Amino acid sequence: MERTPQTLVVDASAAAKWVIEEKDSEKALALRDAHLQGRINLTAPDLIVYEFTNALIYNPKISTSEVIAKVQDLLELELDLVPPSREYSTQIARTARKYSISTYDASYVALSSLIVTRLITADRKLREKLPTNANVLLVEDLGRKWSLP
Repeated sequence: MERTPQTLVVDASAAAKWVIEEKDSEKALALRDAHLQGRINLTAPDLIVYEFTNALIYNPKISTSEVIAKVQDLLELELDLVPPSREYSTQIARTARKYSISTYDASYVALSSLIVTRLITADRKLREKLPTNANVLLVEDLGRKWSLP
């Protein structure tokens, strides 16, 4: 019997490491590659497209044409992009208020809560604001505290 791949929520801080070479980029790329190989399914709020683009725009080493190409690459990954809905928007507002985080960050946390899965982030400050039992994993901990299927 074939199993459905595990779904994980990925945020823009992790996805940006697919393009911007920095600490833990190789771990973020392993996450992306696992998605491409069908070992996991990555999902995110549709907000990720804008946040990913913003991260690239503010990197002076990346030209506008490269930003455009990398955003197209992101879209071609066929992440399961989730648009706002009544239930989801309500959960985002509650999550943002409960943990004193931005609604942008809360959109990822709320999505992982709604679909009962883990959020993968490179944002240590976000992780620190959430309870230890939250299903939030840092990219940097891949291979140490958690593993890909």
